[in-house]
Amino acid sequence: MIRILTLAAVAALVAAPASAQSMRVAVAGKSTEQLHVDITKAAKKVCMQAVVGASFPREMYASCYKHAVADAVARANDPALASVAGIKLASR
Repeated sequence: MIRILTLAAVAALVAAPASAQSMRVAVAGKSTEQLHVDITKAAKKVCMQAVVGASFPREMYASCYKHAVADAVARANDPALASVAGIKLASR
């Protein structure tokens, strides 16, 4: 089982390598709801750092946050977490 989920965000308009941010979220012993809260907190923090100095920070933040949460949920590959997050996982 995955013990740590890495949340990564790259601001869309600032695609330079220096703009990539990541944060680890521990998943061991947490409920699905608590994990979702931790993922959203991490996404907020990562995306706030990623949009500093951007031309359109509000729009970039919204896009970054949405994609960071969706990516973290997809990486976790947990249907219960996806349901709490309101995201549909891709089926193979």
